[in-house]
Amino acid sequence: METNRRITRSGVLLRVLILAAFTVTITAQKPAPEVFTLTVPNGPILTRLNASVTLPCELSPIFNVEPLEVRWYRSENSNRPALLYKDHKIQEAPVDPRYRGRVSLTGGLERGNVSLTLERVTVEDRGEYVCHVSNERWYEKANVYLSMNVTGSAPVLSVASGGGGQVNVTCSSEGWSPQPKLTWRNKEETEIKNEQVLFTSDSQGLLSVSSWLLYPPSDSDWLSCTISLSEEEKRESRVLPHKPGAWKEAFIVTLVLSLLLLSALSTVVCILLKHRDQMKREQSKSETKKLFKGTENSLEKQPVKEGKNLQDWHQVKGFKENITMDENTAHGTIRVTQDGKTAQYIKEKETMKSSDQRHPHVLANQSFRSEQHYWEVKVRDETVDKAVGDCG
Repeated sequence: METNRRITRSGVLLRVLILAAFTVTITAQKPAPEVFTLTVPNGPILTRLNASVTLPCELSPIFNVEPLEVRWYRSENSNRPALLYKDHKIQEAPVDPRYRGRVSLTGGLERGNVSLTLERVTVEDRGEYVCHVSNERWYEKANVYLSMNVTGSAPVLSVASGGGGQVNVTCSSEGWSPQPKLTWRNKEETEIKNEQVLFTSDSQGLLSVSSWLLYPPSDSDWLSCTISLSEEEKRESRVLPHKPGAWKEAFIVTLVLSLLLLSALSTVVCILLKHRDQMKREQSKSETKKLFKGTENSLEKQPVKEGKNLQDWHQVKGFKENITMDENTAHGTIRVTQDGKTAQYIKEKETMKSSDQRHPHVLANQSFRSEQHYWEVKVRDETVDKAVGDCG
């Protein structure tokens, strides 16, 4: 008994499957109707820049439209379609070159769906499209509008004198699509009602928006200007509505104070540098005196040459010679006084004998071959006595 029931159920299932397959075959092979209509959305299709979008278009009743001609074009240019399907394939010409490689039929022609898919959407793609389907006996067309959200630039705010103790705050931005909403708010985020809004369109159809608002001047209560298409697509800028020219006064005061501070710092630095130079000169002078004194003491303690026991430094002075310098033997950087007793070093760039590469020197007019001789040479430091040498 149970076996007969299973056989009966299997037979019923097989009949259902055969009937379904037969129905599909008949539907697929159903000839095109003499009259058909197109179904498209009632409102615009919204997309974004550089996105992909599908413009829906379906036939009713549903049938295979592969033998038909499908043409998508802009309402103002029917002779150069964005896409042309004919003779069971998409035609390369005549088509608008702006759409080449970016359009396709993706709905399924065998199911009566001739929807157009557009890739890498540009600003110029916005507008009205026509879905046109035809055969030898009938044609139908319907319009689909493509809209695009384009977020414009950040608002630019400026403040000018508005008269009556108020300031005129201006907000402007460009590059929007579709028309955005502009909103003024104060520091407490309270919306400020304002109907002074102006829209203009550029060559690409993008909108520029500007608005102006009279507001009491303030240095703490900022204003914000928000331009938006939605909560996710908006731009905002803020400004302090201070009086025009107030920043100039503050700038001048700041500049004067900075100059005074710079002058004071320069004076302090100059004083410190002079004090440092004075300390160096005093230190150098002290070291020079110590050097002369040390030399004198060392000479007093030296044994006398050639075995002569001179017991006193003053006895050495008995051999003192009157030495004078020969100007003709002087180096190019040495200047000898007329009496031959003083020589002065001159910087090379101030002399005429800059080509003299020898070590600075000058010879005496006197010469000695033997005996004991003594003379004194006084050398003054450059920073103290301007580098003057005296022969005694």
